[in-house]
Amino acid sequence: MPERNTSVNPAASDYEAKISQEATLLARRSMRVGPEPFGEPLSGVLLVLERKVGADNARLVDALCRSLAAVKLDRAYVTWSSPYLLEELLSLEPGALVVVGPAAARSIDSLDYPLAKTGFSEAPEGSWFTWKRGTLGLRLPALSSALDDASAKRRFWRAFLALRALGPNENP
Repeated sequence: MPERNTSVNPAASDYEAKISQEATLLARRSMRVGPEPFGEPLSGVLLVLERKVGADNARLVDALCRSLAAVKLDRAYVTWSSPYLLEELLSLEPGALVVVGPAAARSIDSLDYPLAKTGFSEAPEGSWFTWKRGTLGLRLPALSSALDDASAKRRFWRAFLALRALGPNENP
């Protein structure tokens, strides 16, 4: 039997280091215009939240983190709509792009991403679609209204549960 090569692929390590460095630089720039992005840039899942002026961002982040933990996606990378959004998309190349709220959907659509097949504003809430080749898209309702309104919370959660498809398979 041939011996398995267990050495680390240097090209993959270099790529991961490059992506992490780019994500760190983008996060620093984004902090100048709003809350700091968080999560693992290499998770393959990118959530874009709409920026609400005067909103309780700490409460939004807490609610989102709890929701992500419930579907076992704690490592997902979360950012806010900002002037650096296109750079983040290009450097992270997520397998799943999730927008939270109509303003976040419009901010992605306004990038006029040339490879996009379907706009987020056109997509139904809570249903996966092909945003571009290799990237699924998911549009969710606004989270800020779900924090204080039971009906909005149920609507958000029903749509959010589509993310379970990305979580680890619990079957042995």
